Amino acid sequence: MSFALSVFLAYQAFFVMDVVLIVLGVLGVGAIVVSTYVFTVAARTYVSDEHRQPRGNRNESQPRQQVARSPKDRRSGRPVAFPLTVNSILIANDRRSRPDRRLSN
Repeated sequence: MSFALSVFLAYQAFFVMDVVLIVLGVLGVGAIVVSTYVFTVAARTYVSDEHRQPRGNRNESQPRQQVARSPKDRRSGRPVAFPLTVNSILIANDRRSRPDRRLSN
Protein backbone atom coordinates (compact mmCIF):
# COMPACT_ATOMS: atom_id res chain seq x y z
CA MET A 1 0.00 0.00 0.00
CA SER A 2 2.76 2.45 0.80
CA PHE A 3 4.44 1.82 -2.59
CA ALA A 4 1.21 2.67 -4.43
CA LEU A 5 0.77 5.78 -2.30
CA SER A 6 4.33 6.95 -2.99
CA VAL A 7 3.84 6.40 -6.75
CA PHE A 8 0.59 8.36 -6.63
CA LEU A 9 2.21 11.25 -4.71
CA ALA A 10 5.15 11.33 -7.12
CA TYR A 11 2.70 11.49 -10.05
CA GLN A 12 0.84 14.34 -8.36
CA ALA A 13 4.11 16.23 -7.77
CA PHE A 14 5.08 15.89 -11.44
CA PHE A 15 1.59 16.99 -12.48
CA VAL A 16 1.77 20.11 -10.29
CA MET A 17 5.25 20.91 -11.65
CA ASP A 18 3.97 20.51 -15.22
CA VAL A 19 1.09 22.89 -14.52
CA VAL A 20 3.46 25.45 -12.98
CA LEU A 21 5.80 25.25 -15.97
CA ILE A 22 2.92 25.60 -18.44
CA VAL A 23 1.60 28.68 -16.61
CA LEU A 24 5.08 30.24 -16.58
CA GLY A 25 5.48 29.52 -20.29
CA VAL A 26 2.14 31.12 -21.14
CA LEU A 27 2.99 34.19 -19.05
CA GLY A 28 6.40 34.45 -20.74
CA VAL A 29 4.88 34.30 -24.22
CA GLY A 30 2.33 36.92 -23.17
CA ALA A 31 5.12 39.20 -21.91
CA ILE A 32 6.94 38.85 -25.23
CA VAL A 33 3.78 39.71 -27.18
CA VAL A 34 3.08 42.78 -25.02
CA SER A 35 6.66 44.03 -25.25
CA THR A 36 6.64 43.57 -29.03
CA TYR A 37 3.43 45.61 -29.28
CA VAL A 38 4.83 48.39 -27.08
CA PHE A 39 8.06 48.50 -29.10
CA THR A 40 6.25 48.73 -32.44
CA VAL A 41 3.90 51.47 -31.21
CA ALA A 42 6.83 53.46 -29.82
CA ALA A 43 8.77 53.02 -33.05
CA ARG A 44 5.80 54.12 -35.11
CA THR A 45 5.21 57.14 -32.88
CA TYR A 46 8.72 58.42 -32.25
CA VAL A 47 10.89 57.13 -35.08
CA SER A 48 8.69 57.41 -38.15
CA ASP A 49 8.75 60.40 -40.47
CA GLU A 50 5.02 60.98 -40.08
CA HIS A 51 4.26 64.31 -38.46
CA ARG A 52 1.08 63.86 -36.49
CA GLN A 53 -0.61 66.45 -34.36
CA PRO A 54 -0.03 65.91 -30.64
CA ARG A 55 -2.90 64.30 -28.81
CA GLY A 56 -4.88 66.41 -26.42
CA ASN A 57 -8.24 67.88 -25.54
CA ARG A 58 -7.77 71.12 -27.40
CA ASN A 59 -10.80 72.80 -28.83
CA GLU A 60 -9.98 73.06 -32.54
CA SER A 61 -12.73 75.60 -33.21
CA GLN A 62 -10.60 78.31 -31.58
CA PRO A 63 -6.96 78.17 -32.65
CA ARG A 64 -4.39 79.13 -30.06
CA GLN A 65 -2.70 82.45 -30.44
CA GLN A 66 1.04 82.09 -30.73
CA VAL A 67 3.51 84.91 -30.60
CA ALA A 68 6.23 84.87 -33.22
CA ARG A 69 9.55 85.44 -31.49
CA SER A 70 12.89 86.50 -32.80
CA PRO A 71 16.25 85.43 -31.36
CA LYS A 72 16.57 88.93 -29.88
CA ASP A 73 13.64 88.19 -27.55
CA ARG A 74 15.62 85.59 -25.65
CA ARG A 75 17.67 86.34 -22.58
CA SER A 76 21.15 87.60 -23.20
CA GLY A 77 22.66 85.87 -20.16
CA ARG A 78 22.85 89.04 -18.07
CA PRO A 79 21.58 88.75 -14.49
CA VAL A 80 18.32 90.53 -13.73
CA ALA A 81 18.36 93.07 -10.90
CA PHE A 82 15.24 94.47 -9.25
CA PRO A 83 13.56 96.99 -9.39
CA LEU A 84 13.11 96.43 -13.10
CA THR A 85 11.21 98.34 -15.76
CA VAL A 86 9.63 96.36 -18.59
CA ASN A 87 7.50 98.11 -21.22
CA SER A 88 7.37 101.17 -18.96
CA ILE A 89 5.96 99.07 -16.09
CA LEU A 90 7.90 99.08 -12.83
CA ILE A 91 8.43 95.65 -11.26
CA ALA A 92 9.55 96.17 -7.68
CA ASN A 93 10.58 92.63 -6.69
CA ASP A 94 10.76 89.09 -8.01
CA ARG A 95 7.61 87.02 -7.51
CA ARG A 96 9.54 83.76 -7.53
CA SER A 97 10.72 82.51 -4.19
CA ARG A 98 12.62 79.32 -5.10
CA PRO A 99 16.39 79.43 -5.46
CA ASP A 100 16.25 77.88 -8.92
CA ARG A 101 14.79 80.60 -11.11
CA ARG A 102 13.66 78.14 -13.77
CA LEU A 103 11.10 76.64 -11.41
CA SER A 104 7.76 78.37 -11.12
CA ASN A 105 5.72 78.78 -7.95
